[in-house]
Amino acid sequence: MSTSSDLVSPIVGFAWDVADNGPFGPFQPGGPTASAVFSTPADHVVRLRVTAADHQSSIAAATIHMSTPPQGVLQPFPTVRIVGHLVKGGIRLSILKVKAPAQARIKVNCSGRGCPLRAQRATAASRAVRFPAFQRFLRAGVSLTVRVSKDRTIGAFTRFAVRRGKLPVRADSCLDPAGVKPIPCPSG
Repeated sequence: MSTSSDLVSPIVGFAWDVADNGPFGPFQPGGPTASAVFSTPADHVVRLRVTAADHQSSIAAATIHMSTPPQGVLQPFPTVRIVGHLVKGGIRLSILKVKAPAQARIKVNCSGRGCPLRAQRATAASRAVRFPAFQRFLRAGVSLTVRVSKDRTIGAFTRFAVRRGKLPVRADSCLDPAGVKPIPCPSG
């Protein structure tokens, strides 16, 4: 996240280099925030170029220190992607997708009135797994939980609750090795 400012001329452009391939990496236009996924636990350099209205620019770099995850945590750690937009009375989900290591077990539970299914299970392949049954209108009061587990390792747990007239609430944590209860994620 950038808190860049200029006393003389307002900031009009942000561009990020998160490719981590040295000073010649490509800058991608963006806003004051950016996100990146790094596949290896190591130091990664992220660069930001800001441009002011007077066409002056400046580049800043920062190193993100990633440590090796604690023993017993599912690797690579699963990601749960939920995309949708607010509509009257709830939310319309356009994407519910889980990216997890091959052979990981994924279970999506739905509770509340208006669930299309109570539960759906899948086993991760080499690509992300979509759950199209939940990619639809979900009324206020519906709650989704996503559990991802494999071979008695610490997995991922996501809870997504649809609220009336407000943005949904999402909470992410880890999943106990039995694949049942959410637990705090270990720090390494």
